[in-house]
Amino acid sequence: MQEIELMSDPAGGWMAMCPCGAREIRAHEGPVWAAFDLRHLEGNRYCITCRDCGHATEHFTHQDATGLTSAASS
Repeated sequence: MQEIELMSDPAGGWMAMCPCGAREIRAHEGPVWAAFDLRHLEGNRYCITCRDCGHATEHFTHQDATGLTSAASS
């Protein structure tokens, strides 16, 4: 099974894409994730779960992840 893709947006936000077709672009400041649940693990690790299909993927980022989980649902 493919992983959920999580990448930084050049405009300062984040993009997430699930193999099931769910997609979302989240601005650095703004509302919570609507299509995904993000949970901070330890260090720069995150678990992202698709609300549509339940698929989950763990990610590690070397980038500043400010805004990735701020205001995100728990």
